[in-house]
This record gives sequence, C-alpha cells and structure tokens, in this order.
Amino acid sequence: MIRKWKTQCDREVRGERALVSETALSLLPILWEANEQKIADAGGLAAWNALSADEQIVRNADAHKKVCLHLGENEFEALSAGEKREVEFLLWAGCCMHKEMNSVKGGNAAMMVYWEKEGLQGPVKLMNKDNAAAASGGSSAAQKRAGDVSQGGGVKAANLAGALFNHKDDKKGQQDTVRIFFESVIGYMIRFPDTSNTRYQSHCEAAAVLLVYLPLFVEFLELVRDKKETGTFNHMEQNVYKALHDIPTLTELCVLVLYAQAISHPYMRQVRGPGQETTNILTLGPLHEKVKAHIRQIIENPDLLLAPDASYESGALDGKVWERPEAFYAVQAMLSTLPHIRGALIAFFKGALETWERFTAEFASGGDIATASAKEHEGAFMNPCNDHNEGALGSFRVGTRRAPNMALGSWNSRAMYKKNGTREFSRKFLNKNNHAFIRKMARRLDSSGLERKRRQEQAKADREAAERKRKQTAIRKSKKDAANARIDATQPILDTAALKANPCKILVPELKLQLAWYRRQDTAIPKVSQLKNKEMMRQALIEVIERHNNGLVMSLSSPTEGIMEEGLMEGDSDYDSDTGMDCD
Repeated sequence: MIRKWKTQCDREVRGERALVSETALSLLPILWEANEQKIADAGGLAAWNALSADEQIVRNADAHKKVCLHLGENEFEALSAGEKREVEFLLWAGCCMHKEMNSVKGGNAAMMVYWEKEGLQGPVKLMNKDNAAAASGGSSAAQKRAGDVSQGGGVKAANLAGALFNHKDDKKGQQDTVRIFFESVIGYMIRFPDTSNTRYQSHCEAAAVLLVYLPLFVEFLELVRDKKETGTFNHMEQNVYKALHDIPTLTELCVLVLYAQAISHPYMRQVRGPGQETTNILTLGPLHEKVKAHIRQIIENPDLLLAPDASYESGALDGKVWERPEAFYAVQAMLSTLPHIRGALIAFFKGALETWERFTAEFASGGDIATASAKEHEGAFMNPCNDHNEGALGSFRVGTRRAPNMALGSWNSRAMYKKNGTREFSRKFLNKNNHAFIRKMARRLDSSGLERKRRQEQAKADREAAERKRKQTAIRKSKKDAANARIDATQPILDTAALKANPCKILVPELKLQLAWYRRQDTAIPKVSQLKNKEMMRQALIEVIERHNNGLVMSLSSPTEGIMEEGLMEGDSDYDSDTGMDCD
C-alpha cells in the first residue's frame, strides 16, 4: 500500500510539473479527452450541468488528477533504467524486538502442541476460578469446556507469577512481601520480571528467576499461606504453587530459559547493544541467517544445550558467556528430573525457526534489501528496533494515567515542546508581539474543536465497523441455517450394502450431507480435511453407519458443529468444486 501511494504521489508531481512546462497546443488533446470523459462519467452534458457547483469542483479535481497521472507516467517512462530504480526505490524492515518476541511466541505454540502430539501428559491446567468451579462440579460438557478453554504451561505459569509477585497495580499482589522475604534469606531484594505488562523477554526472564530461586519461591508461597487466618492459598497462589511442582510445566520453563540464553539474549545484544544507534537494520540480513542456522544446529543436536559439558562457546548464538549463567546451570541441575526436555526443546526451536523464517522475509535472497547497494542501504537508514515509537507510546500511556482527560492534541503539543527545545528557542528569539500572536493562534486552535471532531470520527468508524460485523454475522448465520436445513431434510442411509456394491452411485455432495447428518451424533467421524477423496469419504460413511447400527454412537455434538468443515455452507469452495465429481 505504501509503495502504491509513493508511486501515485511521484506520478502526480511529475504530471503537475509537465502541465506547467508543456505548451498549450500539446496539452489540448489530453485536456479535451479528459473533459469528454468527465462529462461522460457524469451521464452526459445535461447531467453534468445539473450537478451542483461543489460536485462539479470535485469532479474537475478528479479529472485534473487523472491528467497529472497520465502525464506523470509518460515522464517516468522517459527516464533511464537507473533513474527509474532511484524513483521506485523503497525498502522496509520489521522491528528486531518484534521478531524475537514473535519467535518465542511461535516456539511456545509449537511446544504446547508437542505434548498432545506425542501422546504425553502435558502441563497441568491453570484454570481461573470460574473454570475451576465448572471442572470440579459442573456437567460433563461444562467440565470439558473448562478444560478446553483453560491453559497451562511455562508461559502461563510465568504470567501468573508476574501478576502475583510484581503486579502492575501496586496495591495488588505480593511484590513488597516477596522483596522483603528475599532480602532476609539471600541478603538482597529481587524484582520479579514484569510479565503482567507483557514486557519484551519478560516471560523468559521470569522463567529464569523462578528456576534459579525455585525452592525459595515454594517456601515463600507456603509462608504466605501459613500466616493467613484461613491457612489456605487464594486461587492464584494455588495455581502458581501447583505449577512449581508440575514436571511438564517446569520442563517448559527450562526450555524458555535455554532459548533465551542461546538465542534471545545474544541476538538482542547485537541489535540493541552499545552502538546500536548507528546500526542499520538493512545490513542485518547476515545476522538473521546466522540466527536461523544456529537454531537448525540445536534442532539437529540438542546436546549443544543439554549435554553435561554444554558450553556457551557452542551453545550461544554469539559464542559469548551466558546472559544468566546461574539460570543455565539451574536447568542443568534439573535435567535428570525432566524426561521430556529433549522433545520439548526440539519442538520449541522448530516453532521458533518457522517464525523466524516468516518474520525475516524482507531479507530474502533476491529481495529488495539483498539486491540494494551499500550506498542505497545508507540512504535508507533505519534503526533496528522500534524504540522511538515504543517509547513515545509508553510515555503517552503513562501520561494519560496521570491526566486521563488530556486531549491527544495537547499531549502531542507538550511532547513536541519538550523534544524541540521550544522554551529555549522562544526565550532567545521571540518578543512580546510574537507571544501575543501565538496566544491568539492557540485560542483559535482550542476553539476549533479538532479533538471533538477526532472523537466523532472515531465513533463513526466504530459504528461502521460494528455494522459491517453485524452484516457478516447475519450472512454467516443465514448460511448456517440453510446448511442445517439441508441436513435436516437429509434421509440418512442406514444400509451399507448399496454403498459397498455400487461406489459410483453416490456423489461427493451427498456423501458430505450424510457425514454431516451422522456427525451430529458421532464425533468419531474424521474431519473432511482428513478425507482427501471420494473413496475415503465413502469408507468413513460405511464405518459410521455400521457403528450406528451396532449402537456404538460416540457422543452428541452441536447441531451446527462441523457445517463449515463439511463444506455445506452456500458458496463454500469445497462443496462447489466437488459438485460434479463422479466415479472417475
């Protein structure tokens, strides 16, 4: 979109210059054609004359813009290849902090899938109060739903620990108590990473702190419990205590620590370390290739991090000392108690690698950055991280907490006043007349209602978005209702003899309808995405009919469940493309 906008601006500017420099005789045919097209678009001369003056002005401006674009394109085509490249040159690169953050997210997602994929007992579910109540005393359906929507694992445990030991609201949590406890035990206070604000790398840092001081955190939680009159944990304390005794959860915490020590910290040292103010992200393509290559090495040989003699020289991305050696060795000390650490580590690094591949697409071989010259890189300098933008956003959020009614324009004015050194400039150069003029303009600006207009535009955009969503929901509901009606009208096949004797007699659309009808009763039916062809669908239908006839129905499901999966909604591409499928 930015490239398209840049190209359009360039052609318009070139066209405007051409309008000034061209002779009237050479412009006449172009202007005549544009004028004729303008009138034709309005519906003819009579329709044009019937337009209001304001509408004619708008259409004239549009015609002028089209003429400029036409002339600008001609001017551009007359340039040499080198000049065209200079005009069209545009590079972009994503923030390195976001790349690293998303790699952890991708790795964690893959690690969470690992347990179920391998048929292993995964991390304990850390349910909230409502889900815990449903799981312990609700119906079987409520218990299943509570389990499905609840999460567990290292990241969840770190997040809860952050909310307990360093809550973003200083009136909540145990932050003061935990500092005092640690000072009494180890001689100094610790500050738990700020996971409740989802700071960069905070969850990996939290994992490191939890593992380094694991026995002390367990002791602290027991102290908190025992000093209460009730002698019991609250729900969050119970969840954290439970997580710190759960082997799969501890396994995930260890993987987070190892990834941070091997990849995250060494990578961030290079993109945010000393001198990063002069680092150009456009030159960091080799660094990102090195990151991906090192991750592949660890996937192929996890002992780079898990072996008893594992060293930072081969395990860390930059070959330098671990950021937190005590965290690395805390993991080493626990390895004998973690039977699935190797598999979880490989799964995490595979997920992280896939994410790195996706988030470094701008550095691809043959891409714009890779083919640009060093001079072009220098001319398009970009910082490796979004620090300036993120810092400004963070300052704005803090400022609005102090002054919640402050207008955005007022905040921007104050920020520019400080950043641009306006006070010093005004004291040095401005006189009484200047100040009087500025006050007059400020009053005019305040009375213009710009902030109110901005809020109205925001409200209008919100309403339009909501209306679009309502329409989409209504359309989706009507399609579901239509699909359900078709399933309701379906006469189920109860005898498999015809299906076995004449496979060609039933077509794919009918197979899908039959499977959808039976899916309401039998959730053991494979998903259509797993049934790659007609024969697999036919076999699945035969199996479900036989289960149905033998009274082996698995369970009841929602009437609408599986409609999209079965491809029965109107306009569904799978359904339409398969309509004419025959035996061949």
